[in-house]
Amino acid sequence: MNVIKLFNCNSRGALMDPPALFHPTIIVGPGSMLTPYFVEKNNITHVINCAFPENSPQWFQEQFPNKYTCLKAVDSETVSIIDWYPQFKDVMDSYLRDHFSKRIFVHCQMGINRSGFLALTYVCQNFGFQLKDTILSTLKQRPCLYQNTKFLKDVSEFLNNG
Repeated sequence: MNVIKLFNCNSRGALMDPPALFHPTIIVGPGSMLTPYFVEKNNITHVINCAFPENSPQWFQEQFPNKYTCLKAVDSETVSIIDWYPQFKDVMDSYLRDHFSKRIFVHCQMGINRSGFLALTYVCQNFGFQLKDTILSTLKQRPCLYQNTKFLKDVSEFLNNG
């Protein structure tokens, strides 16, 4: 999608772009955003780290071990992001069923590809959001999203065949 590149050009960078609200209960950004202030300000009750443990501040993992999951997904043009989707979906479903759940922060190292594409797949599949509309809506909020073109192809094929 050429429109993604247009938005990417307007990005101030992954650490400067604001987080994106994919759904009232799902917000996406980089792991470095996970501060006590951010958690309180955004009513974060659960965290899904789509990258590796070192890409998430330890304080949340230590204080809320039952409300934190790390997927260890790889951001590469040689893998399919859909390989991590079943685990992502199971965790997201579980967190959303939690009576105390308010908002789930989904992140990876930079909040661009792994977290963006897994959250995109989830909201399109589970809430019936249209792929193109959701991409545009989230890019307006966080212009640095969706830079891995292989992941875009993976998600598009998955949603069209599912």
